[in-house]
Amino acid sequence: MNIFYFFKELGTPMYQWQRIHFIDELGRGGHHIITFNPLDYPSTDEANEKLISVIKDTEDIDLFMNCDDSSVLYPETMKEINKMGIPSLLICWDNLELPYKHKSIAPLFDMVWITSVETKYLFERWGCKNIIFQSFAANPYVFKPCWGKTISKVGFIGSPYGSRVNKLNDLLASGIYCDVFSDSLFNIGYNTSLGKVQQFDPLDVCIKAIRYMRFPIGRKVLYSTIKNKLMKKTDLCSESKFLTKYKSVSDDEMVGLYSDLALSLNITELRDTYILKKPVNKTHLRAFEIPMCGGLQLASYTEELSEYFKDGKEIVLYHSKEEMVDKAKFYLDKKNESLVNLMKKAARARAEKEHTWTRRFNEVFKICK
Repeated sequence: MNIFYFFKELGTPMYQWQRIHFIDELGRGGHHIITFNPLDYPSTDEANEKLISVIKDTEDIDLFMNCDDSSVLYPETMKEINKMGIPSLLICWDNLELPYKHKSIAPLFDMVWITSVETKYLFERWGCKNIIFQSFAANPYVFKPCWGKTISKVGFIGSPYGSRVNKLNDLLASGIYCDVFSDSLFNIGYNTSLGKVQQFDPLDVCIKAIRYMRFPIGRKVLYSTIKNKLMKKTDLCSESKFLTKYKSVSDDEMVGLYSDLALSLNITELRDTYILKKPVNKTHLRAFEIPMCGGLQLASYTEELSEYFKDGKEIVLYHSKEEMVDKAKFYLDKKNESLVNLMKKAARARAEKEHTWTRRFNEVFKICK
C-alpha cells in the first residue's frame, strides 16, 4: 500500500511518536509511506498549493491520509484531492477532547478514524462516511521486552498535570514509592510535548474554553479544571519521601523502564476529571506501549480497557482510590514478583497478538479495497 501522509510535524514527542509507532511498523510490513510536512514551507497557503502539485507528480497513491484540521489542510485543497479519485482517511487522535477541530473537514474524507467512540455521534451529525472506531496501538518492533532486575515501584513516564498529579499524590500519601520521569519536574512551565516553556496565552485559553463549552464532555473537562485549581490539588507533592524525580527519558530508556518496573501507572482520566464522581476516560498510547514492552500497567477500570486486557492476568485495574492503593501494595510486594513476571509476559503476548498498528490499519485497508 502506497500511503501519502500529510501531517504537521515538529521534532517533539507530540509529533514524533507517529514515526516510531505506525510509520515504522507499516514500513517494516512492506507499505510505503510518503510524508508531507506543511511546516517545511514559508506559509500554510504555499504548503496547500504545493501539496496538490506534489500529489499529481507522485505515482500510484493508494491512500491519502491526514490528521490535521482545516487551519492546516484547507477544505478547498481536500476537494481538489477528491477530484483525483484517491481514497482518503482522516485520523482523529483527539476526537474525545477536541472533536470540533475537524468539523469542517471531516465530511470531505472517504473514511474517518476516531480513537474514542463517545463523540462518534457528532461525526455522524456532520455527515461523515465510513466512521471507524479504533483505539491506539503499539509497534512490536520498537516496544519489545528487555526484562532485567525488577524495580519494585510504581513508575510514571510523562508530564505530571491534572488527573496525573491527583493520582500520584494519592499513591504517595499512602506510602507507595513512585518514580516519575519528566523534564517538567525540574523546569517550571516546561512542556515536554512542545519541547519548551509554555507561555500563558489568555486568548488561547479563551478559545479552548469556548471549544469545551460546545459539547457535554468538553463542559465536564472545563468544570473539572476549574474545580481542581480552586481545590489547589494541581501541584505534585514533590517533597514526599516516597517520590523520586528523574529527567525525561529516551524511547529506548522508556522501553527498559516499562519492562523492569513492577507497575507502570496508566492514567485514563482525561485532564482533571479524576476529581469528578464520574471521570471522563480516554485510552492513550501508554495503554499499549506498557504491555508491548512487557510491562504491567496499573489503571482505573474502564470497560474499554477490560476488553483489551484481562484484569488480574494481563493488567491491574481498580475501581476506587482505596483499591488502587491496595493493589499497588500487593503487586509491589517482593513475594508476588513471580506473579508480576507472569502477568508481564501475558500482557506482551496479548498486545503483540491484538494491538499492533498493522491490525488497526488492516481494518482501514479493507474499506479501501
